[in-house]
Amino acid sequence: MADSKDRKVRWKGRDASETALSSPMSGIYNAIKEWTPPSGIFADSSVLLLTNWEQAQLLNRACFGRPYPPATAPPPSSAPAYPPPIPGFGDPEAKDGMQLFQLGLEEAFFLSHEMKCIQIYYQTSEGERVFLSDDELWRRMLKKRLHFPQFYKAYSHLRSKRWVVTSGIQFGADFMAYRHHPSLVHSDYAVLVMSGEEKASRVSTWTDVHAMGRLCGSVAKTLLLMYVKRKDAAVDSTFPSCLEEFDVETVEVNRWLPEKNREADDKSQENSDLKDTE
Repeated sequence: MADSKDRKVRWKGRDASETALSSPMSGIYNAIKEWTPPSGIFADSSVLLLTNWEQAQLLNRACFGRPYPPATAPPPSSAPAYPPPIPGFGDPEAKDGMQLFQLGLEEAFFLSHEMKCIQIYYQTSEGERVFLSDDELWRRMLKKRLHFPQFYKAYSHLRSKRWVVTSGIQFGADFMAYRHHPSLVHSDYAVLVMSGEEKASRVSTWTDVHAMGRLCGSVAKTLLLMYVKRKDAAVDSTFPSCLEEFDVETVEVNRWLPEKNREADDKSQENSDLKDTE
């Protein structure tokens, strides 16, 4: 990935950059790590986390998960507020209340394994709650998502560099990568995770590359291919320790525009030729 300092930031609103600087993502992460771990229930292909008011605000600021049940009200017509209010839970008077957050598989495992700030349980048919260790949680997630190790490796790679990562399904991608909260900044990357183990590559033809490139270009995103490959084909992926046996390579796919890459002398000569023909 290119150095983010070399990329133009597309802020949302006049004061968005100042707001982001006053609330850096690293500071939010540190605050999350210091809280008393809330409990979550592994349910189908997500985790439902029960949080108090302060925990809900921090998850909201770091863009982990979403309030459950999701809001049905239409978004406001004005510029997005930061942090966006949690429906029915944004009032400070609700500090004594509790809020459910729905976490995706990668989000839940990152908070449990990497940040060690939540505890996840499984509820049996008899209603008993059984604590899931990282190994047990990993194996359950493996059953829910094909190539989960590769997807989680890509997700944690971006999060460890303090990118905000969300679902990319609306753009035909796996993830979207933002420099800060989506209410403050437009995303930089549409991410495709390339596990290297598919029978056919997801962008195996020029048509595939061109289609994704055109889609990303139309919404001012850069297509980022993340190749997550095993160092050893015989590695046992049934334990999270296998993550150390994966390498990550990133490739940015950009359209080449000749008119933006000409030498100054060539361009001057071209302008001169045009004048001569008039």
